[in-house]
Amino acid sequence: MHKSRHIGKVNFDSILERCRERYTPFQIEIERTRKPLNMAAAIEKARSEGRNPVISEIKYRSPTGMNRQSAPPQEIARAMIKGGACAISVLTEPEFFGGSLETLRTVKEASSVPVLRKDFLFHPAQIPESYYYGADSVLLISSFFTTERLKDMVRRSRDLGMEPVVEVHSHEDIERASAAGARIYLINNRDKDTLELDIGRTAAFAPHIRGGVKISASGIEDAAQLREVLNHADAALIGTSIMNAEDIESKVSSFVEG
Repeated sequence: MHKSRHIGKVNFDSILERCRERYTPFQIEIERTRKPLNMAAAIEKARSEGRNPVISEIKYRSPTGMNRQSAPPQEIARAMIKGGACAISVLTEPEFFGGSLETLRTVKEASSVPVLRKDFLFHPAQIPESYYYGADSVLLISSFFTTERLKDMVRRSRDLGMEPVVEVHSHEDIERASAAGARIYLINNRDKDTLELDIGRTAAFAPHIRGGVKISASGIEDAAQLREVLNHADAALIGTSIMNAEDIESKVSSFVEG
């Protein structure tokens, strides 16, 4: 097990509360004018080509203290793709992660791989909003919803051609996600209440996910840890260690080829 000390007073629920407080429902009528790229297919393509399937994440800061404000998002996205990332995750939450929907749009315009909108989504209007700003997939955190509400969010996403990624932190989350029809699961190695990291969570939870694509996320700092989680998952989402690197392309490549 690889554990870190508890960090900060912020947790997932407190961030969700702030998101609810400031959210204004998206009201633009949208037309389905594009076909979102397939996240699962991109992961499988990387695996078939002998590359480690890495979803590289763009975020400018986080409650854990990471802070990078240098390169514009389109340059970061291009470097990640050159490094071999099979997909890109974009944090759009502004207060704690320094993201925005415009960042999502900019990254999509610069990308040839699937783009995941990663945020603390809770409102049905955020699904067409995500499509409008260019997302190919959206992250839905299982614990934020009842089974029926999660099922509805999954359906709304698929209606727009976006296969959602459902994040799980517990056995209960896995059961709820499965009942809602999830096909792509993200196992978060960070405890959502304490923010403690333990990459052993992937090995602990993966066997309980029957069918579907499994992604391990959080706490992966080097190729050895990546290999460890890929013993149990189909892909890994890596953010902080890539965003903190001086040479993003080389850092992504070290994971993809490692």
